[in-house]
Amino acid sequence: MATPFSAAIVDDRLRDLELVKTNLQKIKNCSILCTHTNPYHFFEHLNTTRHLPDIVITDCQMPEIDGMALTRLMKLFFPSIQIIVVSGLLVESDVAELIDIGANAVIAKGSLQILNNQSLPLAIDAIQQNKVFIDPFWNQSLIQKMRKQTQKKKEELKTPHFSQHELKILQLLVTHPDYEKIAEFLNVSKRTVEGYVQKISEKTPDNSKKSKLIAYGLKHYLVHLFRG
Repeated sequence: MATPFSAAIVDDRLRDLELVKTNLQKIKNCSILCTHTNPYHFFEHLNTTRHLPDIVITDCQMPEIDGMALTRLMKLFFPSIQIIVVSGLLVESDVAELIDIGANAVIAKGSLQILNNQSLPLAIDAIQQNKVFIDPFWNQSLIQKMRKQTQKKKEELKTPHFSQHELKILQLLVTHPDYEKIAEFLNVSKRTVEGYVQKISEKTPDNSKKSKLIAYGLKHYLVHLFRG
């Protein structure tokens, strides 16, 4: 039986959101705090609410901020939140990347459509035991192999050190449209954001301009977005 926990659901498709909600309601000791169809608005909501959910269950393929970027943002800004990604279109490389950036469980959306399927309660049980859960729908050994390959690539890149705040700014450059939006979210001035972007740029080859910082971040596994 699951320890009491609160949850939030994020999915841009209402039908799929209701599917997750129906499965979640079957689990004892779960309280659903909120549901969102817009991941951008949900992330903004997290920054203002006084009651963070224990677990967020999110789709991966979504507009504005997809599940990959949302997972990265939540782990940077709200590390206490546990994340379950539910998707029907992921391949093993996507699952490996999601686990690497902090997802605590990844479930195939088709599993939730099977009567009496236990993927969601098993994922929650695993999370509450500080374990990672990957739906058996995917090849587990292949995922582990890909994670090792990614770790090796990271070590070979010899990326300079970026502070936690610089990493937050860099990811926000991917998901927020301009400096004003980033400044508003962080409750700082636009000039402060520009200062951090300059510091980040100085650590990259040839003092990369803003347009190249995202490409640099992707190459060095510093920022994430879904590539499907």
